[in-house]
Amino acid sequence: MTELQTLLEFYDPDTVELMEWIKSDTSVNASFTGSMQLLAGVKLCTGRPITNHPHYEDKHLRQKTKELYQIYGRRLPEEVHTILRKYSSDYIILEDSICLAPTKDGCRLPDLIDIDRGEIPDFGSEEEGLTRSKIPRFCHQIRYGEKEYSKYFMLVFENKTFRVYKVLQSRI
Repeated sequence: MTELQTLLEFYDPDTVELMEWIKSDTSVNASFTGSMQLLAGVKLCTGRPITNHPHYEDKHLRQKTKELYQIYGRRLPEEVHTILRKYSSDYIILEDSICLAPTKDGCRLPDLIDIDRGEIPDFGSEEEGLTRSKIPRFCHQIRYGEKEYSKYFMLVFENKTFRVYKVLQSRI
């Protein structure tokens, strides 16, 4: 019984539900894109291929991660689709805890992506070298299922914490 209490101490039902869905509803060869910390769990719990691994770093992987993290930036759906196809990603896992995190001193992931792209972050102020983007944040806008998004991505799993989209192979 002590072992069970210890296990339940770290039990996250949304993550468990996600991992069980991946194991039961996706091909063993399906590859996933998401945050590196989540992808470590995907690899460990499901054995599925992941597009960027958190336990190995080099210049190429940093650049690849920077590109893949555009799922949290202000990018058009076709741009994100092109990046994901470049790295043979079959699914993206979006976390609202990253996408909708309250900004604090411009240090959340979406803010860093905006600044890197020369854009003013949410609730940021005018700054030399930065411009305000008119493009909506991909991770937020995709949730509405608008045609410009649904022709590239299909929602296949959702719970309180995660949304998983299949990256469609061809454009409709």
